[in-house]
Amino acid sequence: MKPFLTLLLIVLLSTCRGVSPSVRLPDKPDDGEPSVPADYNITGRVVDAETGEGLSDVVVSDGALCVQTRSDGSFYLKSALSGVKFVWVSTPSGYRPPVVKGLPKFYKRLSDVRASEEGVYDMGDYSLTPVKNPDRFTLLVLADPQPRSSSAGYDKFAYHSLDICEDLYQELRDVSSAITDRAVYGLCLGDIVHENTGLYSRYADGLSKLSYPTYNVIGNHDHNPNASDDSAGAADFESWFGPANYSFNIGGIHFVVLDDMIMKPRESDGTLRSYDSGLTDAVMGWLRADLYYVPSSTTLMVAAHSPMFKVESGSERSNTSVNGPEYGELIDSYEEVHAWAGHTHTSFNYIYPESHRHKRVQVHTVARSTGELWLNEYLAAGTPRGFTVVEVDHGKVSWRFHPTRYQRPDWVGISTGRTTQKPQYQWRDWDYDATGLAVMKKGPVAMLDEDYQMHAYPRGAYGDNSVYVNVFLWDEKWDTPVFVPDGGSPVKMEHVLTSDRHDLATTEIKTHYKTYTATLHESSDYSASSTGSISTLFRVEVPAAPNKGTVQVTDRFGNTYSSQVSW
Repeated sequence: MKPFLTLLLIVLLSTCRGVSPSVRLPDKPDDGEPSVPADYNITGRVVDAETGEGLSDVVVSDGALCVQTRSDGSFYLKSALSGVKFVWVSTPSGYRPPVVKGLPKFYKRLSDVRASEEGVYDMGDYSLTPVKNPDRFTLLVLADPQPRSSSAGYDKFAYHSLDICEDLYQELRDVSSAITDRAVYGLCLGDIVHENTGLYSRYADGLSKLSYPTYNVIGNHDHNPNASDDSAGAADFESWFGPANYSFNIGGIHFVVLDDMIMKPRESDGTLRSYDSGLTDAVMGWLRADLYYVPSSTTLMVAAHSPMFKVESGSERSNTSVNGPEYGELIDSYEEVHAWAGHTHTSFNYIYPESHRHKRVQVHTVARSTGELWLNEYLAAGTPRGFTVVEVDHGKVSWRFHPTRYQRPDWVGISTGRTTQKPQYQWRDWDYDATGLAVMKKGPVAMLDEDYQMHAYPRGAYGDNSVYVNVFLWDEKWDTPVFVPDGGSPVKMEHVLTSDRHDLATTEIKTHYKTYTATLHESSDYSASSTGSISTLFRVEVPAAPNKGTVQVTDRFGNTYSSQVSW
């Protein structure tokens, strides 16, 4: 093929796939083998750990460039080297990288390798292990565990965050150990710690007790607040978990992990606590290079800490975040996209309408897995402590909420002198037995489990004549909840879209701590407005008799859940 036609074809293909022609991408000769740059300076090989044979067409990156391996598994990068910290493999479907104490080691640090006299860094072999039944897997998604030291001032009002994290790890162990017919993976959406990078070791120790690898996103609180800039602030995270921007493939799905927290010094004290949300030009360049190798028919799972699409308040982050419009345009070229985020401490699932440019994007914002911020109480904006269980079966994606059953640590408010009275928990649907397991109050004796996908409130609870329900992971593809009065017919409930769409149990908790905790009396986080703005609340006005009934809802996958109420 003539050089001009070759260049034209590359530009056309790049444009069709959402890749800017200005991004430096490798071309392939007519034989299909990736070319070897004459002046390459990074090389290595990707191999099958069981056979030792090279794996072809595997994407390898230095964080700026992306190349594919040749037929013998070798790769060659002509890297700028400046600023390059890692050389990593985008693990292909059907394989898994080495896992060391719960952490996937898909990368190598460039500084650990000595360059040859010719200035070439030989990274050696990246060994990947084949996975059985690769097209079916479970992904456990959590967000914002955010522990602080138990001696920290804002960790003494109710429960110590480190203790609640231990309960979370136990729940993750229980769920994963019951899955024996498919691989399990974890994804943590950032704020792994709360500005105390010395606690990364506690988090890593928790993951080491799990039987599966967990991929990690960097959050704003994962940066060292005493660092000078964004790059320096991420150094501790990178020392534990590797690059902050990377990709991998499982079961035919392409996962992209992005650092969308652009940290900067806070004007008041110079600490690295302020930020802009979005992607730097460098991250956008890498993302275009990575997605160059991903066909538009591929399902994408994109994970970032802060939401980059629709948020619960109604604003569209792809319009306002740094490089948001360019990012949205690039992502829109794929047929199915699941955008995962944390940061807001609320549950929010959203399906764009067919008329919207992001119509192929599905938004999944995961509530804080360890409960209400500062308190570590059993709710985060109406959603119980817990995580999302994602099932993938030959490309078909489904999910459900999984509540954490354990609460073994003691309530420490009074003993630390921070709170004068323990909450009565009028609206909590369960109590904890002597072993620390949650036992449901309503119905036959049963433990809290995955049947609990909503919290129903009886007539009068909100001070009016309506029955209310908060459906944790509801989105527009679920059915609308219905109320079935005892002996009567189902009545469709109304989606509450007013400004006062608060969860009553969360309001109860926040009101209590604002009343009985001196430090929180003036906190804006505990004002009446802070308990509102959930998007998953429904209600229906009902007569006084009969004085009981059932709330029912069917999710988008055909599963029906119910909860009894009486007054």
